[in-house]
Amino acid sequence: MIQNQKVNKYFHKIIILSIISFIILSYHLDFKIIKKYNYINVAYSVDGYFHYITHISMKSIMLSQKPTTFIKFYILCSNITNEQKKIIDRISIQHYNCKIEYIDMGNKFKDLKIPKSSFVDWTTANFYRIELQNLFPNEKKILFLDGDTLIYKDLNELYNYNISNKFYVGMLENGDFNAKYYIKKFDNYINTGVILCNLEELRKGNISEKYIEFYKKNIDVIRYPVNEGLNIVSHEKNSYFDPKYVVIAFCNEQDALSYYDKATIKINKTAVLEAYRDPYIYHFIYYGKPWKIIPRNNKKMCVDRFVRFYEMARKTDFYYEILERFVIY
Repeated sequence: MIQNQKVNKYFHKIIILSIISFIILSYHLDFKIIKKYNYINVAYSVDGYFHYITHISMKSIMLSQKPTTFIKFYILCSNITNEQKKIIDRISIQHYNCKIEYIDMGNKFKDLKIPKSSFVDWTTANFYRIELQNLFPNEKKILFLDGDTLIYKDLNELYNYNISNKFYVGMLENGDFNAKYYIKKFDNYINTGVILCNLEELRKGNISEKYIEFYKKNIDVIRYPVNEGLNIVSHEKNSYFDPKYVVIAFCNEQDALSYYDKATIKINKTAVLEAYRDPYIYHFIYYGKPWKIIPRNNKKMCVDRFVRFYEMARKTDFYYEILERFVIY
């Protein structure tokens, strides 16, 4: 009798240990047995001080997702410190429905000459998105985001946007760049800061290799190293999101509307206004960055841009560190 009790005791321990082991494996190997998730791949490029900015963008994603949405974050980086990783990793500690993986890019793109700019600090990290098709050989698609974005809604709708037979889908640009010398039509000229990437089509089209070849030949005339070059080699199979999905963080509604006056195709300006008032994705380009300088346009402070960024920063664990880190003037 005593022997049977001991056997049962050990048997129960084995069962409990097996269940715990199964739960751990299910989490780390992304098994979908415990709970059914909608899995979304999201990639960022990180270097320098941008780990704070990226943390804020990632935080905005997780605060906006449904419980059944699981975000697989991929951080493309090089020379990132353990302290910087701790700041980014805080996201996965606070939110159960995400996982963070770091991809060390090493010396990739270090041999590429980077054009100088008076208003943008270009680094090799800007090029990392070019390599997405090769970094994820078994994935069909991934959403690439610049760190200077805020996401206000669940990403499932955007992630399931139709990308059939396309290379990239992004926000329509007005096309006022040097690329006009290479592209006859700007109908598919997109901003590469928010792009849904069809990895299967990109691999078929060898877009990464074509970009490198074009960039090296035309480095002396390119102003925007990634945006221009990537559009030039992929524009024939690019497309753009409905304006409601991505809006530039303009200073006011009139700026949001006038931006598309130069566009070569007609844009639904009602949708642009609705997106500005109730954004899906808010992208901080033009008029300065809220973490570097109080953004102004025509000598008027862009209050909305500034407030939105620091409202989201306040929701992180690093708000006071961020205020100390960035000199606002």
